[in-house]
Amino acid sequence: MKTEIILFDNHCLYLEAMGCLLDKNGFGEKYSYTITTEADELENLIKEESQIAVLNIFGFSTNDALAIIEKLMALNAQLKIIILSANIDVKNIKKFFDRGIKSFLSRSTDTAEFVLALNEVIAGRIFLNEEIKNILYNFICNLEDSNEKKIGTFEELTVREREVLDLICEGFRTKEIADKLFISTHTVETHRRKIMFKLDVRNSSMLVKFAVDNHLVN
Repeated sequence: MKTEIILFDNHCLYLEAMGCLLDKNGFGEKYSYTITTEADELENLIKEESQIAVLNIFGFSTNDALAIIEKLMALNAQLKIIILSANIDVKNIKKFFDRGIKSFLSRSTDTAEFVLALNEVIAGRIFLNEEIKNILYNFICNLEDSNEKKIGTFEELTVREREVLDLICEGFRTKEIADKLFISTHTVETHRRKIMFKLDVRNSSMLVKFAVDNHLVN
């Protein structure tokens, strides 16, 4: 019995074209295709011989798409899922891979890239197209640059601001900090605002977390 590739999209025309594309590239010799335009039917189509699922999630919310993936993986943990999506938000992409998908393809994917992705996934590897790779690379670089910028601004804190930051992180309240440093509560709040501005955080909780995560306090 041939292994199975499940194809899902909202349009029959797309699914028929996908079947022709797979046949043209030789997949029909080893695989059978099962198609559906109904997301609710996907769970009923999962069998032991189901190896690949190609899901076009255009029009689905991220949460709905993630719920579908979770259900399919619960039925067949060996299922290799390829996602086609126009939504390329980097945080959502991570969520999909956390749920177990093997490939995420954007709307820039052409036939050659899709066939490459399918072969890579069948071989047990993860596949990202160039657009997704660039998005992830830029996200990581921007995150590192942002953290470097924030850490650098720590050097701009005055001696007094560092003393106030230490006491904030130790859990002391404004009045207690004022008493310890022999300054007014107004001055403490002024230092707090300046510290948050320099470290680019929005509130005291974020300030403490940032200071601890970046080893700015003992």
